[in-house]
Amino acid sequence: MTHGESVVKDPEPGWSKAHWRRWGRARRAELDLSELSERIAAVLGAWLDAQPPTTVLLYRAMAGEIGLDRLAEAAGSDGRHRWATTRTPPAGPLTLHPWDSPLERHRFGYDQPVADASVVEDSSIGIVVVPGLVFDRAGRRIGYGKGYYDRLLARLGTVPDAVLAVGVAPTASVVDRLPVEAHDRTMTLLATESGMTAPTR
Repeated sequence: MTHGESVVKDPEPGWSKAHWRRWGRARRAELDLSELSERIAAVLGAWLDAQPPTTVLLYRAMAGEIGLDRLAEAAGSDGRHRWATTRTPPAGPLTLHPWDSPLERHRFGYDQPVADASVVEDSSIGIVVVPGLVFDRAGRRIGYGKGYYDRLLARLGTVPDAVLAVGVAPTASVVDRLPVEAHDRTMTLLATESGMTAPTR
């Protein structure tokens, strides 16, 4: 095997979501996520600058995810958009809080708002930035299997695009087709280091 050659096997027809999750983790382990995070943040930031002012819901990255914190931190409180983030409570759905809430460390190793942080109302969200292990060109997503973002997107009412759902991934993690279930939500747009693209329906 030559230097830089991928060790991740090619996807196979009929893979289950569990297979895709293993593939997605292995693919991410091969990538320079720091460099890709910078490039994707630049792409997404330029797109956000062209959007009407709204509240942007931005995740705080776990290890192995594209990190976009710089977008909210660079904008600050005087930027054109307001910024919010999620908290994963011990039980129940994700809750929404201001980006600059006091933080605590989640047991999975990422920062999140403390339990008594002030709340951001669902109705104020105009754009939600969605992480995932793998996306396909139709805007479908494989997450970590807990269903948090599927339930959140359903709750925010992304159909028919009342809230813009922007999936974030390196181009190496975007594939032709993923398995789909009735509860899966389709992204409005995908943000990769190559640019912003509308899914092929």
